[in-house]
Amino acid sequence: MLCKLSRWMVSRAEDTGNTLPRFVERHAGRCAACGQHARSSASLSSRLREERAAWLAKVPDFSVSLEGETGRAMAGGQVVRTERPGRRLLSGLRPLPVAAAALAVVAGALVLFQVVLREPSPSAEDRAAARAVIKSIVAAPDGFRSALTGAESSLEKEQRILEKSVASAVEYLQARLNIRIERRNPPKEL
Repeated sequence: MLCKLSRWMVSRAEDTGNTLPRFVERHAGRCAACGQHARSSASLSSRLREERAAWLAKVPDFSVSLEGETGRAMAGGQVVRTERPGRRLLSGLRPLPVAAAALAVVAGALVLFQVVLREPSPSAEDRAAARAVIKSIVAAPDGFRSALTGAESSLEKEQRILEKSVASAVEYLQARLNIRIERRNPPKEL
């Protein structure tokens, strides 16, 4: 397990250009296989640079400059510089921080809209005007009052129908289940 971790840390250090942690250096000094892996990884970049020149020399219409450039392609006798495509910005983004940032932006926008777009509470003049309108409605002609009493009477009628249907359901259950259901308290008046 320690060998596997040490080899991974060696590869990671070579990839990122960081120095090896101390425990990895000590382990590589004691373990022959991990020491060989560390030496091989350290010399890998120089070996690849040497092999690159030899490999590119074999490719037709491609010359290798000694200054370390990517290379120049020969097109119709003219030297044309080839460039690597740049890294895309989104390829380096991790999904969890992006999701957290998006969630924070959405939450901030919601809070902002709740605070900024909230309607102010009515002022004292608005409340007084609303009370005056309610008083004028209450002082309406008799036709309006009879409409209100008619609505109340229909509600009372519906209440009586509901009470009758509940009483009928209770009687049906008593008859079918052979039990007696009694009311503890008298019905309340509304």
